[in-house]
Amino acid sequence: MIQDYFKKSKSPFYSFVITLPIFLIYELGIFLMRDTEFSYIKNGADVLIENAISTLGFDIFYVVSTLFLFIFLGIAYYQKKEYDSFKIHKSYLFIMLVESFFYALILFFILGSMSLYLMDSSVENMYFNLILSLGAGIYEELIFRVFSLYIFYQLMKFIFKSMSDFSSLFFALILSAILFSLFHFTGTEVFTQNAFTVRFIAGILLGFLYISRGFGITAIAHSFYDIFVIFQLT
Repeated sequence: MIQDYFKKSKSPFYSFVITLPIFLIYELGIFLMRDTEFSYIKNGADVLIENAISTLGFDIFYVVSTLFLFIFLGIAYYQKKEYDSFKIHKSYLFIMLVESFFYALILFFILGSMSLYLMDSSVENMYFNLILSLGAGIYEELIFRVFSLYIFYQLMKFIFKSMSDFSSLFFALILSAILFSLFHFTGTEVFTQNAFTVRFIAGILLGFLYISRGFGITAIAHSFYDIFVIFQLT
């Protein structure tokens, strides 16, 4: 059972199932906060995605919905091909939440010991900040782990054709962590070496977690971590 849990909990299918409620809660929360300035209230990764979509001249709502549909169909196909089953073990989902909570605590104490956190309270309303935390876990992990790790890995393999898979993944992890850290300074925050270093370390830790445990657990751990920070700061 343990081996089966670690295999399935890392799979895209279980990652989709466990992050779907968080994604829906976040999008519903953003809809209810529609009277608030979106560039201010939404997490940076979400705004980055939507700005890119808007630049191409597409309607954000329909594009996101369509992408979500294609992702779902792709995951469903993978699940059927890999496991020949759509059965969901509810106990696995619960254990994934507990596991994510544990990783979030580790991240919180490591970064807290350095007196710096990945996020600040964006608005005074506690509920708004909780909604933002859920979105940050989903969108930032999607961009800086799923997409950037894969792109940098393929780039390393293309440029350095003799480089081993391990070395390619190692450098991809470093580059994605750098990008993840720099991203936090795209707003009004002033760049400092200490802040960059701490967020770089966080990017490395989250990258290791993604490689070893998959997107779902990493995204939820990130969301849990941000929630811990909100309660710490408020």
